[in-house]
Amino acid sequence: MAGRRSGLAGIERVLRALEPGSHNIGDYVAEHDEELAALLGVDASELRALADQPDEEAAPRVRALLQHRAEARTLRHQAARRDAVLAAAQRLSMTAVWRESSALLESNVLLGDLLADVMIQHISLVSRVFAVHLPRKKLVEVAEVLPRQFADLVSWVDRTGLHFRWRQGCGGLSLYSQVVPASESAHVLNVSIPAPVIKKHRPAPASPGRRSQDAARPSPTNAAPAAARSTGWLADALTEAAFSA
Repeated sequence: MAGRRSGLAGIERVLRALEPGSHNIGDYVAEHDEELAALLGVDASELRALADQPDEEAAPRVRALLQHRAEARTLRHQAARRDAVLAAAQRLSMTAVWRESSALLESNVLLGDLLADVMIQHISLVSRVFAVHLPRKKLVEVAEVLPRQFADLVSWVDRTGLHFRWRQGCGGLSLYSQVVPASESAHVLNVSIPAPVIKKHRPAPASPGRRSQDAARPSPTNAAPAAARSTGWLADALTEAAFSA
């Protein structure tokens, strides 16, 4: 890696010390033509053609090649960030856990790769139950603090907004949905969170020739006790959020 960088660093130094009438660029290119050609994505013969040109004539072409390489690298990095964001959005959508009208989210995904693309200005968490729109910058601010300080950080979204809790519910933060300006509508990442399908159970039809009155009825004294409800703070918080929305 150091060797590959040295070729570009050398030509950049020559460009900074440009001497009109001299052939410093040509001499350097002639000595490192194969290496520079691979780094700049051009044929070595194109670089060798600069060998006989004075610095003031060769410099614009070399600068253009360097600029093209930098732009290409930027585009590749942007594409990689977009891919990471889309993968994070899909994971956040598929791993959401529903309780009533609230969806529990993976905090490490929500505050991680989902925020990687600086071109995105707003994150929209959308389902048939809620639509919450938040500035990406605000989520970045949250990501810089909460995950580092609280290992038990949990997050969920409902009709009112996006909520964070930590220290077993002793600490909390809620971010409420914002209006997305029309001028920024093209820079919104929509994360679709499918709500669970609620199936209606129909009672089984009675057997022919037998009346429902003949069915054995459970005795209240022999009935099994009802299962104890979870009293965990997160379950209570989600239930409270669902019914207060």
